[in-house]
Amino acid sequence: MKSIWGALLLSLTCALSPALAQDAKSLPANAQPMPPANWLFVQVADSVTISGNKMTLKGVAPQTVMFADRPERMTGDTATADFVKFWTVGKDSFQKDPPNATVSVTVDGKTDVSVVELTDPELSGDTLTYTIKVLSDAGPKSGESASLFIDWWVAGRGGCYRGPYGGLHCRW
Repeated sequence: MKSIWGALLLSLTCALSPALAQDAKSLPANAQPMPPANWLFVQVADSVTISGNKMTLKGVAPQTVMFADRPERMTGDTATADFVKFWTVGKDSFQKDPPNATVSVTVDGKTDVSVVELTDPELSGDTLTYTIKVLSDAGPKSGESASLFIDWWVAGRGGCYRGPYGGLHCRW
């Protein structure tokens, strides 16, 4: 990935614990059920294309990084395919209450930031498309090194374990 944010997030995820890269089925024996929390999500991609009300992330990372700071600081990640699959699950699903997201992208060497509402995710290989509704003064622009910061979702499925420094690390 060319994105500085992408490289930073990938480094952070890898540094948090090597076990985050494992399948959820291979969580440590001392894993506990994932507590409900207000999870925030980050998706990174090589580029983003905007066409009307469609935003397409190309070269999207295979994992979506997630973190929460309430009620406990927790980190984790989930396969981007699982993130899309769980879009419609639960009484507080993103389908019922679409999330806001900040789109940060490099356009002609400069950072462009805008806020959108996301609906209807579709993943095909490493291409992720959302329908968007612009919430900021100016809509997002097509460009490179895209980072998408997605507003919270109450999620409580999966497992967590204590890392070597005491933090709670989770996987769907």
